[in-house]
Amino acid sequence: MKEILLSNGTVQTMTFEEVSKQFEPMVIKHMNDANNKFTYNAVEREDFKQILDIEVWRAYEAYDIEQGNCFSTYLHFKLQKGVRNATYHRYAQKNQGTTISSSAPIGDDELKLEDMFSTDDTSTDSIFFNELAEIIKENVTEEEQDALNCLLNKKEFPVVDYAAKHNMTRQAANQRVKKLQKKLRQIIAQEYLEI
Repeated sequence: MKEILLSNGTVQTMTFEEVSKQFEPMVIKHMNDANNKFTYNAVEREDFKQILDIEVWRAYEAYDIEQGNCFSTYLHFKLQKGVRNATYHRYAQKNQGTTISSSAPIGDDELKLEDMFSTDDTSTDSIFFNELAEIIKENVTEEEQDALNCLLNKKEFPVVDYAAKHNMTRQAANQRVKKLQKKLRQIIAQEYLEI
C-alpha cells in the first residue's frame, strides 16, 4: 500500500490493484489516442494494454509522494514511454534500410537536438522532444549549462567561445563538451531508450 496524491488534492492509501483500476481510463485513452494514428496497422489492443499496464506498475513502484507530484502527472510520462515502446516499430518501418547515427551530422548543417530526434509524424515530435528535454534538464548541472549550449548550438556558441568564456584551452573545452555528450548519451539510453 502506498500514499497516492490525487489530482483533486486528496491523499489516499492505495494498493496497486486500486491504482490500476482507478487509472484504467487514462491507460485506455493513451492507448486509443496512439492507435487512432494507425488507420490500417494499429497495435493489437491486448498487447498494447499489457505494455501500458507494466508502465502503471513501474509508476506505482517508483512513485514517491514526498516529491509533491500528483500520481496522474507522474503516470502520464510513464504511459508516454509505454506508448513509444509499443508503437516505435511502426515508425521504424518507415526508415527500414536507412542507418543514421544520432551523433553524426546530416547534410551541411550541424543538427540540433530536436532535429536529431524528430520523426515524420509531427504529432509524436513534441511528446518525444519534451520527454528528452526533461531528462536532459534534470541531469545537466548549472556548471554544465554552457557545455550543453555549446553542444546544441555549435554555430552560435562554438568550442572556441566556450574556452574563452571559461579561460581554458580549446582542447580542455572540447573535452568538457565531449564528457557531457557521453554522460547524456548514457542517461538517455537508460531513461529514454530502455524498454
